[in-house]
Amino acid sequence: LHAAGRASMASRVALIFMTVIAAVSSKESIAVEIDHSGEPHSVPEDLADKEAEARAGLAQEFSEALVDIMAVLLHGSDGAKDGAIERLSEMAVSTGEAGRVQARMFRSAVVAGGAIPALVSVLGSAQEQRQFLAANALHVLALDDPTTDADNFHSFEICQSGAVEPLVKLLNSEHEPVQAAATAALSALAENPTCQYMISAAGAVAPLVKMATFANDWQKLGAMGALDVLQINNPTAREQMQQVDASTILKGLSTMGSGLLREQAATLQSSLSAEPAEPMSSEAHVQASRKTRMRYDGVRRDAIRMMQGWERGG
Repeated sequence: LHAAGRASMASRVALIFMTVIAAVSSKESIAVEIDHSGEPHSVPEDLADKEAEARAGLAQEFSEALVDIMAVLLHGSDGAKDGAIERLSEMAVSTGEAGRVQARMFRSAVVAGGAIPALVSVLGSAQEQRQFLAANALHVLALDDPTTDADNFHSFEICQSGAVEPLVKLLNSEHEPVQAAATAALSALAENPTCQYMISAAGAVAPLVKMATFANDWQKLGAMGALDVLQINNPTAREQMQQVDASTILKGLSTMGSGLLREQAATLQSSLSAEPAEPMSSEAHVQASRKTRMRYDGVRRDAIRMMQGWERGG
């Protein structure tokens, strides 16, 4: 029964990623320029104007629904807020399916409308279901358009709103879906150079390495994906990984781990063992991070197809 329960939980976590991965098919963006030290040169200054502009470009059904969601997030009861967060996540997926313009404008309106601090506050809830809802929403909102190398200000705004520390704290949750949602959110946020620095400084490396060591295979894959994005162009994170002997753990997974893990573990272990590369520009950093994230997404898609085949008896 215990093994069956864990398999069921792994399937539930897999479905979380399947929903999000399917949505990420949706060069314009409101950009934040990052210099080589990771400091932002500029951020949107008049968020009210940005919100109005973004909503004006949204399809009517998205714009009207977002007005209702924002009102509940800012003024509703906890129960009503939970429903609004679920609806917000669903709309983030729907706008992604509607195309990159709608996806970008929706996220711009969400950020400019003040939803991010409300979501961050829910991360600190004592209720695991509420933690999951907020972390999952931040994950889908952080995803940029994977078909371009353009970055936008959404991830930066999420990190600047205080999301990093509570998300890192949730990596130690005993509830696997909460761990999975926090890991996915941090992995997406780390594509932004400033966010990446904040995440490693907040202590994400140690719990992610622990997850890669002791969790189920699906959780291990998510943890390795986050670690892989964190180590890109980041000597501090690489040193933190060496301090907790991540290379030895990855070497073991590359030889004795399941087929789902071996190739990715070997690739990450090789990267950590190699001499550090020359510092990247922020643009190259974003491109390399996104390519890494999409590689892990591809592994998840393949694993999901296999799981669906098993469930059908094929």
